[in-house]
Amino acid sequence: METLAWIIYCILSVLDAILLISAIMSWIPEARESKLYELVEKILSPFLNPIRKLLERFEFVRRCPLDLSFLVLVIIVHVLSNLIWVIV
Repeated sequence: METLAWIIYCILSVLDAILLISAIMSWIPEARESKLYELVEKILSPFLNPIRKLLERFEFVRRCPLDLSFLVLVIIVHVLSNLIWVIV
């Protein structure tokens, strides 16, 4: 069980790092045109798209100029990471 928890924690840590890279690159216009940014977006889109679809059901989210799905994914990753350490 501890091995499985460690593997899941490592995967979540990598996802957390990719989220950080995406956030930093999104602030730099030149970086958004790079191949690395395209790769990061391809990795994150399977996680972000279902969250976006879920959030679109709420009126206040549709009016919000920010993409809240990214923030929700960051929170989910951190909660799951912490939950793994509490369980194990």
